Amino acid sequence: MDTAVYNHLLTQYRPKELTKYDTHKVSELRNVMNRIAKKTKTSPIYLVKLTDAKQSFALGIKESSMLLGTGLKELADTSPDGVFSKKKAYASNAEKAGVQIVDDDEEKLPDEFSLKIEQLATPQHNLGNPLYPSSGSLPGGTYKFRISVLDDMYDFQYNVGKDADNVQVMNGVASFINKANIGLNVGVVSNMSDDRVRMSIVSDATGKSGDERIFTLTDRNSDGKLGIVDYFGLNELNEESTSSKFYMDGVPKSTLANEFTIGKALKVSLKNVTDADENVRIQYRPDSEKILTSLNKIKDAYNYMIEGSNEYAKVSDKTSKLASELGYLVEPFKSEMESCGLMFEEDGTIRIDESLATQAINDGEMQKLFSKDSDLSKRLLGKSESVKLDPMEYVDKLLVSYPNYTKEGVGYSYITSLYSGMLFNYYC
Repeated sequence: MDTAVYNHLLTQYRPKELTKYDTHKVSELRNVMNRIAKKTKTSPIYLVKLTDAKQSFALGIKESSMLLGTGLKELADTSPDGVFSKKKAYASNAEKAGVQIVDDDEEKLPDEFSLKIEQLATPQHNLGNPLYPSSGSLPGGTYKFRISVLDDMYDFQYNVGKDADNVQVMNGVASFINKANIGLNVGVVSNMSDDRVRMSIVSDATGKSGDERIFTLTDRNSDGKLGIVDYFGLNELNEESTSSKFYMDGVPKSTLANEFTIGKALKVSLKNVTDADENVRIQYRPDSEKILTSLNKIKDAYNYMIEGSNEYAKVSDKTSKLASELGYLVEPFKSEMESCGLMFEEDGTIRIDESLATQAINDGEMQKLFSKDSDLSKRLLGKSESVKLDPMEYVDKLLVSYPNYTKEGVGYSYITSLYSGMLFNYYC
């Protein structure tokens, strides 16, 4: 198979993302070559009549064997970089609180704790004077006013049209302030009791620090005439801002915002007040998303080898050898696998029940099932290496001669890729 044919057939398979498990030391590559040479010393000589189906099948199962091996190695990795070593923070009631790890250094994470939320931090809300929308507004002219937001001050100058009515000026002023992007949300709302309208101003910031407001508005007209702030009542406080109140393991706490970070490592979001007798538990578990990604590699690779073997058997009128070997290999472990969410279909393929799989991850059963020393992992990894070493084992071919066991065999390091052309890049 030349490179052009290889590239054509490879479009049938998704690109392989290289990981640290796909890189090899010189000693490991030498070991692969020695294994190939040793295998060919005692192998018969075959004649392979190449077809597109054979090439596609051989390439496909080699790709899948490597993906299977990568997934198994990821799940068996117990190093600090391994998927089971990566933590994810969970809140027992996600509607009341949220948590997220924001630093890779997990030593900075606080110990697990409980949250009881008594009060959320709220913004300041000003609600202006109720006015009839179509009534005449301020006299036409230029009006100046100042808005102070926390420690910053912003001066505005707004031109009122000669015959503008109240709602026109309200909408214009609201849009004018919003476009300045100073941390305020201004709008025009209906009055609760009649047909009048009023202006509403809500701060982005929350929390209460002493007696200070988050924002204030004042007119700045030099001629002493009635200004926009006083006329529309823009500085009229409707609701004061408040700070959050909560308890961490029974210790009272307060923050200006509903989102804060502990130890620069764990971000906590307060969402709702808890019930009187409720405590939200903040815990750490293995990052199920990363583990499920590795698990899906195993599932996809296993399924492709099963399906590819069955399809090739149909076009070649041969038995589905690889599918039979894989089925025999996992048969003793089916009960354990299904309890971990790896469910078997009638055709022998696997589907993942994510709910069961996540539970098995949290309980530690998934890590046991795919540990480095588990019999299932050893068997699957052995089959992965075997298929990767010689995918041509599973295509039909004509026997030319048996090896001569009376003489010392001669090994050819590239013989298993003689017909498949599959020694590319990471293909060892």
